[in-house]
Amino acid sequence: MALGYTPLENGVFNDFNTGVSSNNQLGTFLGQAFQFGLAVAAALAVVMIVWGGVEIMLSESMFKKEDGKKKIQDAIWGLLLALVSWLILFTINPDILNFKITN
Repeated sequence: MALGYTPLENGVFNDFNTGVSSNNQLGTFLGQAFQFGLAVAAALAVVMIVWGGVEIMLSESMFKKEDGKKKIQDAIWGLLLALVSWLILFTINPDILNFKITN
């Protein structure tokens, strides 16, 4: 007698409509990992922009102010790089971002 497994929450490898595992487990995981990576990049960019702004406000040395400006510029460039990668993939084919793997 085999015991059935019922997940308590929908996770990475579960279909969100039915709550059961789908045949496209790797594709679902890759899609969610890509979205998670973009969210992390955006959050880290905001943190670095705030950190650079605080460094500019609290420093008296001109060199420290330049370091703060450089942090802000690097955070914006990193965020643009992440968003442009998504934009290029979406422009080529929007289905690429779904990471559908067919048999």
